Amino acid sequence: MKMPALIFAVAIALAGCGSATDAVTFKAPPNYTASVSVGPFMQLWRGPQDNALMLMALPTKTDLKNLSAESNVKDAQVLEASSTHICGNQPAYYFSVVGEHEEPGSGSSGSTQEKRQIDMIATYAGSKTYLAMYIRPVGSPADPAAEAAIHNICPRT
Repeated sequence: MKMPALIFAVAIALAGCGSATDAVTFKAPPNYTASVSVGPFMQLWRGPQDNALMLMALPTKTDLKNLSAESNVKDAQVLEASSTHICGNQPAYYFSVVGEHEEPGSGSSGSTQEKRQIDMIATYAGSKTYLAMYIRPVGSPADPAAEAAIHNICPRT
């Protein structure tokens, strides 16, 4: 079996093994609809005006300051990057970048790339690293509910 086929088979097998939100209290606003889910690793919600939210659960603790590489952003221009706290005293790292973001499953080739602003919060819950992203077209006003959602990726107690 070729490696891409093996990876696809493993992803399909794990698809029924939980959700990216199992260990955190992350909740998308009501006007966002669950779209794509890859088992316990990734969930995408589509919102109004071409906005999206994405939650990724990486299986190990990763250096929070280096996670912008995990966001599928080409030629990213970092607008802001800083340590922060969420959910009371939960350590986190905030990124805001502008770049070409690949939207899975759209367009005739299966994906398209468009200029997007991506605001991200990275934190730990248990032995995993969580990355919550709010993705919107460059120049569009921020959705306060989506911004609040990525800042509320709290470990379940």
